[in-house]
Amino acid sequence: MRRSLPVLLFLTLACRENVAPESVTTTTNDATASTTAPAPAAPVPPAAPPVATSTAPGVNGPKLMPVDDAPQDAALVAYRNQLLDAVRRRDAAAVAALVDPKIRTSFGNGGGTDEFRKTLAKEGVLEDLALVLSRGGTFQGEGESRSFWAPYVYSAWPDRHDAFESLAVIEDNVPLRETKDAASPVVATLAYDIVTLVISEEELRQVKTADGKVGWVDARHVRSPVGYRAGFNKTGGQWLMNAFVAGD
Repeated sequence: MRRSLPVLLFLTLACRENVAPESVTTTTNDATASTTAPAPAAPVPPAAPPVATSTAPGVNGPKLMPVDDAPQDAALVAYRNQLLDAVRRRDAAAVAALVDPKIRTSFGNGGGTDEFRKTLAKEGVLEDLALVLSRGGTFQGEGESRSFWAPYVYSAWPDRHDAFESLAVIEDNVPLRETKDAASPVVATLAYDIVTLVISEEELRQVKTADGKVGWVDARHVRSPVGYRAGFNKTGGQWLMNAFVAGD
């Protein structure tokens, strides 16, 4: 029994040595170095299901690609971001305080902070202003008359297309469906195309593509060039939004 104890002790130590240690110490002639074994890798979470993409063909026709000239002027970008932050917080008072006190709100005599506040109070206008401020734009004019207009759908619109009869697709991979039913077949895949408006409903638009395809699209994925747009002017070194108008 006494002779078996060393054997059992030896086997126990051997089993313990087979367990992966947290650190292994190796000895050299000059010094002792400690090497730490890597911790076990965290389990990989299951992949998210892939986003369904349309296999329908694209459209042969004119496109209006997004453009944003604002980064050419850091002060404009900073001001636009400040304004957009207030809009996204739905703080109409802060938005009104940030714009030109003489802001133009119509093509007639209307304007000023009070009229602008009334415009912002209308249903859906704050949401539309957020889209306007986040969809690029271009500079117009030179010198003191230089201004910036947003969104790009308005400021970069090609004159050869009727602004009152056309829409711009503002997203990529947008399905054009056969009917209003969201599960209906996709007849084409739209991507920044200029299309002709056929029927306008609250949440849907029926449009016709340049190559003759007709179908329905979610209204959030298209925009009219004569919808709300914002104008900016630099006075005394400070950019201010001095126009927020729609129509012609």
